[in-house]
Amino acid sequence: MQGDKMKICFITPNLGKGGMERFLSIMTKEVSNIHEVIIITLINNHVEYAFDDKIKIIHINDKWDGNIIKVFFSLYKLLRSITPDVVIGFSEVFNPLTILVSKLNKLKVFISDRSNPLMRHKLRDRISRTVLYPFSDGIIAQTDLAKNTFLKKKFNKNICVIPNPLIEFRDSKIDPTKKYIITSGRLEISKNQGELLDIFSKVVRDDWKLIIIGDGSQKIKLEKKAKLLGISEKVNFVGKQNDIEFWLNKGSIYIYTSLSEGFPNALSEAIATPLASIAYDCPAGVSDLIEDGENGFLIPLGNQDIFINKLNMLIDSERLREKFMREGIKSRHKYKANNIALKLVDFITS
Repeated sequence: MQGDKMKICFITPNLGKGGMERFLSIMTKEVSNIHEVIIITLINNHVEYAFDDKIKIIHINDKWDGNIIKVFFSLYKLLRSITPDVVIGFSEVFNPLTILVSKLNKLKVFISDRSNPLMRHKLRDRISRTVLYPFSDGIIAQTDLAKNTFLKKKFNKNICVIPNPLIEFRDSKIDPTKKYIITSGRLEISKNQGELLDIFSKVVRDDWKLIIIGDGSQKIKLEKKAKLLGISEKVNFVGKQNDIEFWLNKGSIYIYTSLSEGFPNALSEAIATPLASIAYDCPAGVSDLIEDGENGFLIPLGNQDIFINKLNMLIDSERLREKFMREGIKSRHKYKANNIALKLVDFITS
């Protein structure tokens, strides 16, 4: 982040709970140490995460009423008055609008999609992305799969892979002796915790327990399933937790069965904690984080038999858990927030 101080404007639908918003909270804090940072939200004024006092946040809408024309003109006038050096847009739905408004103001604009790159979007969004993405100055992809997908679709030629940064960790100790298996994330169908319970029920040992961190629409259904499987006494649903590191440090194994991701923050945090991790190779990002057999096990999506076999290996081998944990902790440097911020600013200024 060298050179003259810039004015960088991040545009996002909102700052509620989610991976995109978490990315913004960490990234803008790092960038604001060197450059002026402004965040514009488009659809509501809710802020879930803590943002540095140096960062100016402007809300176009207090509550979303579906009036895209209002957003268009409000954003146009706002960017015209702010005159940022660079605009960075987030969200597949609103990125085409961000590109159009930025180019009408003759501003340099980059955009970033944050969901599974293979997801099928509405026809309106597919058309607007195909038409307008090539007019952006570049695309920030979260994973190699996303970059290759965007190149294939001819969205843009200037694409850089910039993964999500990690939270700041305290000094965790490598301890493969803990007999807790951990999982974390929203309790929703796409996260596939129902199958996770099936898997755990087939590898259960008398001295091993499962901790499920998170909340969501599937919680009651999952609790009932654990009871039906006869494992409810070995499964602890602890709900949403602010101090995620505290809970991750209770275990030595992390299990992840998600079916679809943009970039799996939960898995990234678990690997770096460090925990010996095992995960389905879902699109996208899991294969960017796990090198099979080196820092965890990468399982073909949907192959429950292999998953159970590899999880049994982890449970039965303290030595293997320790190996994965020692390799996993190395990712702290790779995904350190300052390093990721440097890569981001280098890309938008190159």
